Amino acid sequence: EHRPREQEEAEAGGASEEPLVTSERFVFFAPHGSRDADAHAMYADEQTMLPHLRPMFGMSRDAASARRAAQRQSLAARSPSQCLLDIVCRASGAFVGTTGFRALRPGASGEWGAIVRARWRRRGVCGEALDASTRLLRERFGGREVTAVTLATNAPMLSFLAGSGFERTGEFENEWGRQVEWRLALRGAAAGEAARVDAGLARYVGPFLGENLLHRVVELRRKISLSEAPAVRAFLRSHFAEERRSAEAEEKAAEAEAEAAEAAE
Repeated sequence: EHRPREQEEAEAGGASEEPLVTSERFVFFAPHGSRDADAHAMYADEQTMLPHLRPMFGMSRDAASARRAAQRQSLAARSPSQCLLDIVCRASGAFVGTTGFRALRPGASGEWGAIVRARWRRRGVCGEALDASTRLLRERFGGREVTAVTLATNAPMLSFLAGSGFERTGEFENEWGRQVEWRLALRGAAAGEAARVDAGLARYVGPFLGENLLHRVVELRRKISLSEAPAVRAFLRSHFAEERRSAEAEEKAAEAEAEAAEAAE
């Protein structure tokens, strides 16, 4: 059976080092064999993997290599079933982690996830990884929505997904605990630009449960939206109209007094 040279190279661990997508600080490559050792070290690192990524923690070197070989093979296929990427720092070439879609349906959706090495946490990596993955899903695979599943106990990721515009769609239980399901609909170019702005805001992370600036902005947008509701506007008029008129009257009286003082001088 004849196979394309690119597919043979990918299956052998020599996938092309042309990036699939880029961001401001990172380059996203197919899972190249030269980084298999870095990936295995990440899977073995307690600080990175525990407690929320227990299913992959401590896998053997052979299992990690086989996992990445399957990822390369899928990417080389005509219709990939998954699209997992290595995150590499532009400036240093350091292996930062992995991201992408562990379940991919070209033309429809991708289930997104990310593993970021402990030393790179709280530096906005997930925001750039989500933005880059989303662009790749839309532009290369024609995807229309991003889904995600995370443990109900993974507070930082729950906060990140909510702050990134994902809608919580359900929960289920499996052998690893209660899982929360999320969905993010992809729209046109304008929405893509808005998503890039939001991803930039998500890079600025505060000290509480991984809360980021985007989370605060989303909350502010929600409050502004609520203030425009007819019921809220009626409440504000009925409770604060008199105070507003009184404040305006006091302001006008102060202005008139100031003008009179100037005229007297």
